[in-house]
Amino acid sequence: SGKAVVSTQSTGNNVSKLKERLEAIQKKLPWMENLDVTVDLKVPTEEMKAIINDNFKQEMLFYKQSQIGTQQSIARLKGMGVMTQRPEDFFAEMVKSDEHMKRVKEKLISKQLTLERTEKVTKMRKMKKLGKKVQQEVLKKRTEEKKQMMESVKKIRKGKADAEEVDNFDIDTEPEASGSKKKEINRKRKAKDSKYGFGGKKKMTKKNTTESYKDVSSFSSRIHSKPKRSAKNDKRKGKPQRPGKSKRANMKNKAKSR
Repeated sequence: SGKAVVSTQSTGNNVSKLKERLEAIQKKLPWMENLDVTVDLKVPTEEMKAIINDNFKQEMLFYKQSQIGTQQSIARLKGMGVMTQRPEDFFAEMVKSDEHMKRVKEKLISKQLTLERTEKVTKMRKMKKLGKKVQQEVLKKRTEEKKQMMESVKKIRKGKADAEEVDNFDIDTEPEASGSKKKEINRKRKAKDSKYGFGGKKKMTKKNTTESYKDVSSFSSRIHSKPKRSAKNDKRKGKPQRPGKSKRANMKNKAKSR
């Protein structure tokens, strides 16, 4: 076990010796070299007791003390003709080189671009989710409207619909008046109807009937009658027809007998 070391040196508050030592180490320099300022706020004792237990009030007291000391020092420096503000054309040498500051700037710009890109992607994702949600709501609404419309149509067909539902569909349930004018068809429609027909039966339209069979007013012998074809009245052009086999044999025999 270790033994405790007991100091034999005597201790005490020797004021005279302390003052002598202070004078020995104290440097008597001009005020410009140390800028010492002492500010006495003269805070009342009662207020000081409240400040001791309140950190915020302590900080405000220090701030006020520093502010008063700075104002006093600036006024004293101006009286001595010393400039307290840097001139506009003052250029100080930078601690870091231009190359190092260029790298720092590039790094900061890169971080800023990355942050902007990330925010843009996040915003686009949110907009995409919102767009999908809106689209789903619209589709759901359309499906419900379609279902409701089909139910209303069924009710109207069965005659069970209310007057309000009939008004919503704008259906004219009253018959059209006999004296009302029909919609006129334009000339182009009339021409196409006369050329191609306008509905109705299409098949067997050219089949003869009893009336058409007996009607011979449109018959013309000059147009509908054709003369019989013969060698005399055959006016077709081209090479003459080849004689038959027996005729060719007779013609050959006659040639040999000669």
